[in-house]
Amino acid sequence: MVVFNMLSNGVLIAEGTNPIILPILRSLEKRNIDTGVMTNFPVHLSRFSKYCQKQFLVPSTSLEQQYAQAVEKIVKNTKFDMYFPLSEGSLIPISKNRDRLTPYVKLPIASHGSILSCFDKRSTLELAVENGVPIPQTHFVNNSAELKIAAQEMSYPCVVKPRWSMVWQNDRAFHRRGGFVNSASELIATYNSIHQYFPYPLIQEYVPGVNYSVAAVYNKGKPRAFCCIKVHRAWPRSGGNSCFRESAPLDSRMKMYAEKLLETLNWHGIAEVEFRLDSRDNTPKLMEINPRFWGSLCVAIKAGVDFPYLLYQITMDGDTKGTSSYKVGVKGRYLEQDLLYLVSLLKESPAKSSLWSRNFQLFASWLKFYEPGLFYDLFEVEDPVPFLFSTALSPRSLAKLLRDKTHAWSPPSISF
Repeated sequence: MVVFNMLSNGVLIAEGTNPIILPILRSLEKRNIDTGVMTNFPVHLSRFSKYCQKQFLVPSTSLEQQYAQAVEKIVKNTKFDMYFPLSEGSLIPISKNRDRLTPYVKLPIASHGSILSCFDKRSTLELAVENGVPIPQTHFVNNSAELKIAAQEMSYPCVVKPRWSMVWQNDRAFHRRGGFVNSASELIATYNSIHQYFPYPLIQEYVPGVNYSVAAVYNKGKPRAFCCIKVHRAWPRSGGNSCFRESAPLDSRMKMYAEKLLETLNWHGIAEVEFRLDSRDNTPKLMEINPRFWGSLCVAIKAGVDFPYLLYQITMDGDTKGTSSYKVGVKGRYLEQDLLYLVSLLKESPAKSSLWSRNFQLFASWLKFYEPGLFYDLFEVEDPVPFLFSTALSPRSLAKLLRDKTHAWSPPSISF
C-alpha cells in the first residue's frame, strides 16, 4: 500500500527500517530540507524520530519489480527533488529502472554500469588489478577442476564469499554472507553450497589486520570530500557491519587507490571504498567498493563531513565546495550490534588460553562506556526515542544469537 501526500520539494529516502536513515534524516531536516521516508513496515526505527514527518508504505525492497513500481508511482504523484537509496536493495532496482524515474525525480547515483562494477565483487577486484591497487590473494574459479586446484593451493583458514551481497530470483531478493573455511574439503563444500544460489563465489586468503573505510562523494568523476573511518569492532566478527569505529587520518595510499578506482568508474554520488591494512606487510588491500551510504555514516557527519547535505548540494546546485578536512578521533558505537559482538565473545570456549586471554582484553575494552570523542549511534539529546526503541529490541536479538551457533567466531569457524 502506498500512502500519498502532495509534497513540496525535498528528498525521498528509502528504507525507513535501516539505521543508516537516521543521520540522513537529521542532517537534512535540520537544514529545513523536506523529506519523505519509505518503509515496508509501519512501525520502524525512523518513525520514532521527531524529524520523520511523512512516510510512504511500499513493498519490501526484496520484491524488486513491485518496489520499483511503487517508487515510480510516488515520484509521479509528488514533488520530491531527489531519491536517496540506502542499501543495494533500494539502489539496484531503481538504477535498473532509472529511465522510468528520471523524468520525475533526480537520482544522485553513478551510471548503472559503474554501480554493477561495484556490486559484483569479482568485477571490482579485476578493476583493482588493472589499476595497480593491491588485493588479497584471490581465486576466481569457473569449474570443479579449478575449484579442486584452488583448494589445494590455498593456505587455511581462508574465506569464501559471494560475488554479490544479494541476488534476485523470481523477483525476490536473497542474502548470504561469506565465511571462513579451515580445510580443502570444507572449502569445496562451502563453495558448492554458495554456488547454488550465488554463482561462482570468490575464494580469498584471510588477511590479518584492521579494516578502514574511505568514504567519498563525487561529482561527475571529480572528488568533493573524503573521510577515513577505522573499524575497531564489527558484527558478525568474521566480517560484517562495523559497530565501534572512529574517524582516522586518511592514509595517502588508500586515498590514491580510492581515487584511481572511482575516477576510472567516472563516479558520481556516494561511495565507500573498503580496505584491510595487512599487518604482515602494512599494505592496504582492497576488499570492496560499496556504491551506497555506509553503516558508519554518522561518524563522518560528527567528524565534520556531512555527506547527505553535500550530495544534496551537488544534486540541487550542480556542485559543492566540499571539505578537505575533518576531526580525527570521533568514535561511534552502535550499541545494539555491539551487544551482539559481546555475546559472541562470551560464547567462545576458553579451551585455548591465548584465545581466552585475547578475548578478555577485548571484553575489558568493550566495557569502556565513556571515552573522549565517543558518541552512540542513533542517540541525540533532542531526538532520543529512536535510540530507546533500538535498545528495547536488543533482548530479542540477543536471544536469537544465544539460540544460533552459526555466528560463533574463530577464524576458523564458518560464519554465514
